[in-house]
Amino acid sequence: MEEKRIGALSKFTGVSVHTIKYYEKIGLLASRRAEHSNYRSYDIRICTDIYECVRYRNMGFSLKETEKLLKEADGAMLESMLEKRVADIDEEIERLQKMRKQVRQYQEEIDLTGIQLGEWFIETMPDFYVYPQTQNLSYREDALIDEQLFQYGDEMLDNQSVIILSKEYLNGEKQNFSWGKGFFLEKTDPVFEKRGFCHVKKGRAFVFYQKFSGHFSSNGEMAESIRKTYHRFRMEFQSDAYAFRIKNVHDADGIRYEYFKIIVPLE
Repeated sequence: MEEKRIGALSKFTGVSVHTIKYYEKIGLLASRRAEHSNYRSYDIRICTDIYECVRYRNMGFSLKETEKLLKEADGAMLESMLEKRVADIDEEIERLQKMRKQVRQYQEEIDLTGIQLGEWFIETMPDFYVYPQTQNLSYREDALIDEQLFQYGDEMLDNQSVIILSKEYLNGEKQNFSWGKGFFLEKTDPVFEKRGFCHVKKGRAFVFYQKFSGHFSSNGEMAESIRKTYHRFRMEFQSDAYAFRIKNVHDADGIRYEYFKIIVPLE
């Protein structure tokens, strides 16, 4: 039976020498070694195995799964593994569709920020939760994100950095704000309420977009901006204000600007 050296086999199959050597190293392929030169040589049947490896890898099967399909699978195992691969692909498509939706929503939010920067309006907001993690600029030791909450955060379609400014502070009392994490949800979730999250229920809210630079939270600039804008609508704050960071960008001089969506729920 005719045999080929690895270079010729690579040209014959269109699969790189590196890949063929790797497949051989992990046991997917086998070669013969010449005693006097130790050169690899492959009989013509190896082409079928190489093409099968390429097919299964192109379908997204792991190397371990490819080895099973190539060396162990009977008809039932092949069908089972193909069905599982389809299910995995469907799950990945769903995950990517959610991610695409999140990116599109973020693009729309950024566009809206540019159009409505500095203008206020009344909007119906969905439910959201906020998790205060600082008291002013000091970390709260009781506000750590544990593994379950971290996983929850990754699964949320929209979670953002948020600053919470107390209504007392906005009405002229002692400075009181927190940085934390915010989640917009399609429905309420008791898991968050049990973990110390503040739940702001769906309803009308006073909303505007604003940008800041420097130490805007600690020097009172953000609070003063919110007061000034809100007082065009109403003089006294009945609820806390929530500033969700939309983006941060740098200008030509390297100055960093942070853009926020300010939300003041209306009772």
